[in-house]
Amino acid sequence: MKKVIYVMIGAFLVIGLLGCASISTKGGPSPKVTVITPTVKLSKKATVTIKGAGFKPGQEVAILFTAIDGVQSDIDYTLKPKPVADKTGAWLTTWSCGRFVSKKLIKEGTYTLIITDVDYNQMAKAKVTFVK
Repeated sequence: MKKVIYVMIGAFLVIGLLGCASISTKGGPSPKVTVITPTVKLSKKATVTIKGAGFKPGQEVAILFTAIDGVQSDIDYTLKPKPVADKTGAWLTTWSCGRFVSKKLIKEGTYTLIITDVDYNQMAKAKVTFVK
């Protein structure tokens, strides 16, 4: 009886380890995000072009911005086109951030954009600097 229990425990551990190994190798490369316009002049017409790669084809992403007052916002409504990965896992969008500048939510300095899935799980980060 003890032998059967030990064999079952051993089989369970081996299957568990193999399962973990297969999970870690399926992940592939992490998504990457680049701000094509990393330095932006503060103006009411300011825009930031952002691109991503390494996402799942068809995957929608959200971009979060933390303003100078510490409030974090989903800036989806200011992105054109909506960032959705193409068949190669890439996307390109432009953030019309002039409204944030005119409301003084952006001042001179460097800010971090957080890229998430639609459930707001962080996938990548990118930096953008605003100058006078």
